[in-house]
Amino acid sequence: MCQHTSSELVKVTVAGQGQTQELYFWLKNRSEDRASDFFEPFVFKVNSRYFLRYASLKHEILHSQGVLHGYSVLCYPLSHTWEQEEVTFQDIQNLKTAQSKAGWHKVKNACLRARRYHFDWIWIDSCCINKESSTELSEALNSMYQCYEDAAICYVYLSDVSGEYHPGTEKSNFRDSRWFRRGWTLQELLAPEYVMFLDKDWERIGTRWGLREVVSVATGIPVDVFEGRIIDEYSVAQRMSWAAFRETTRPEDQAYCLLGIFGVSMSPIYGEGGVKAFMRLQQEIIRISDDRSIFAWVAARPMKKELKGLEKQWENYYTPQAKKDETRGLLARSPYEFRMSGDVQTSNVELIGNKSSYSFNNNSLHIHLPLNPIPFSSEHFGEPIFLAHLLCQSTRGGSHLTIYLRKTSGHQYVRCYADEVFLTSSPLPMDDIRELTVTERLVTGRRVRASNTSSLTSRYKIELLQSAWDFFPQGPAFGKSNISSTHTVFLSLGPFKEDVVRYQSQKTGDSFLIACINDRPSLSIGDKWIGGPGDTHLGKLKSGNYIIITSERRGYSQEKIDVGYLAKDDPEIRLWTGPLQLPDLGVIVHSMLSIDSSDYHLKFQGIFPPDPFGRITQDMVYATIFRPRPDDPKECSCPMFRLFTYRCDPFDPRIIHVAFGLQGSSVWTDIVVQDTSSHETSESVWKSYLDFGPRAGKRLKGEEFAEAKFTGYSLFAVIKSTKNLQLGDYSLRMHWGAKTD
Repeated sequence: MCQHTSSELVKVTVAGQGQTQELYFWLKNRSEDRASDFFEPFVFKVNSRYFLRYASLKHEILHSQGVLHGYSVLCYPLSHTWEQEEVTFQDIQNLKTAQSKAGWHKVKNACLRARRYHFDWIWIDSCCINKESSTELSEALNSMYQCYEDAAICYVYLSDVSGEYHPGTEKSNFRDSRWFRRGWTLQELLAPEYVMFLDKDWERIGTRWGLREVVSVATGIPVDVFEGRIIDEYSVAQRMSWAAFRETTRPEDQAYCLLGIFGVSMSPIYGEGGVKAFMRLQQEIIRISDDRSIFAWVAARPMKKELKGLEKQWENYYTPQAKKDETRGLLARSPYEFRMSGDVQTSNVELIGNKSSYSFNNNSLHIHLPLNPIPFSSEHFGEPIFLAHLLCQSTRGGSHLTIYLRKTSGHQYVRCYADEVFLTSSPLPMDDIRELTVTERLVTGRRVRASNTSSLTSRYKIELLQSAWDFFPQGPAFGKSNISSTHTVFLSLGPFKEDVVRYQSQKTGDSFLIACINDRPSLSIGDKWIGGPGDTHLGKLKSGNYIIITSERRGYSQEKIDVGYLAKDDPEIRLWTGPLQLPDLGVIVHSMLSIDSSDYHLKFQGIFPPDPFGRITQDMVYATIFRPRPDDPKECSCPMFRLFTYRCDPFDPRIIHVAFGLQGSSVWTDIVVQDTSSHETSESVWKSYLDFGPRAGKRLKGEEFAEAKFTGYSLFAVIKSTKNLQLGDYSLRMHWGAKTD
């Protein structure tokens, strides 16, 4: 039934399954005599969510009733980063207002893609959430993960990425996209069953499955997450680490954007501050989880906020030693404090039996922890200090995680040395398990994918990309197919042999088949079938060249399969055929110089060669290196050493270069202070350590200690293995000191 009122709001009530659904949309500045093919977006409310459609009024009402009758909503959400003048929920109700915004281009192209790929609805967070209603905003934030999880496919629009190069090449800016650094996009990457990346021109870059190794490098998320492993199998600390280097515009969103990932709900309170919001998030996680890895965080060394005025800039570079000894509770203050926790496994609470549960109330955490006293601590600090066992291990070497607790009175404790998580090679004894009070899981709706959309695919559009136009479809294998052109075939794939399409090259004689196995498209070359989970499959032809097929979900039970061809001498072949080469060693370089009782914060300038596995933060830089690889085609692609470049401060123009790497089985470091008269670049300094370079001797010595001498003092660099929880295996620090002889 369609009811029109004198206002511009149209309400459609649809009956089905003994219930009714209300469909709302707005008519603004429309005249009934407009051409039927004039399209503009409408906002609809279906099942308490707003969606966009892009169609004419007559078609809209008739078709919407048919689609909604069975409550089946064919929808795709658009994932993007917010930019200037996004179209809001209020803007979209008025076409002239929406078109005046810079973000209209994004909405229009998203809707056009929905039409092109036969989706009934589209969901965009910028214009499908009524943020003027606190109730609707709270409901949207708490159900957003589910929205993406339910979607047929999620399109990711990367406005700052060019699709000219394969994302795995050094020339591509895919890994540098702002999208990989935003907080809200984390759930948009993890929740959907299918994810498709689009470049700035709305052209396809690739799928999450096909680019899973590149995406893993860009995000620090293990590749098996993108191969189907359920995220609940990862510890709380590991999942927190995935958000550690992401940013949000509003500080509270650092917590709110993680609700779905941990399967908890809470009301947003904008204005409460990021620390308080993140505390509330951890309390909600504690209610449903006994995983103690939530306490495996490393505090960031405090830095003063930047002061206005050049005359005060010097103050920004010092952190008094006393502030490092600040005591804390057991809860972290932001996801960033989990930046070192990517290797922390779920705690083994069975070790302490019925004492595994803990609770948070009266602003205090009540918990049982195995303690091991540190000898003579009370003599030095006035109060006894203990190592507390978190019952967690690191995947790197199986080390056990412990934190420092200081007893204040009775059962009261505080965490001290919060910027350290100490690793032990063997577990602490369990003979002293104490009940402590320290002041200050994960069940979700549907964590295992139902994959209920895969079996609905009944029709496939197989299209040859231009690189594969030398292949032509062959006749008898087509059974139930429909050849619409030389390069496009429509096929109803099924488990029967006649539902197979065969292609053959007129130049090379190569041939291959595309069929359906276990309801998924598969590739066959000769007697070998290539398929299984995922949406991208690569096969080697008899000529040595390659065929690659990529499937993309569409609306109305359809799927599109693109067929591409790669020559055997194509440099991109190694990106598809071989596993991603992972670094052998990681190093944390602290961007500080120790001077007496203070730390002097250096300004990071860059790293050479660039490190796709690296991380750069306010207080440290993480970088990786490789062991020698004889088959490495370029000297810089798998470097055995790297070079960091720092600037001293606003008043001192000197540049500090710190080199480190592997020489045989040993690590080494060297330090170079460059004065204003030198014009050496970071690349030229790095190359000076290569064989026959002027600094090659420093590298060949393999020393863990380096000194750069000045008049009366020296600058030292020391690299050594660490026994604290951190990224990588080694720590490199710099400090000023008296000159050695």
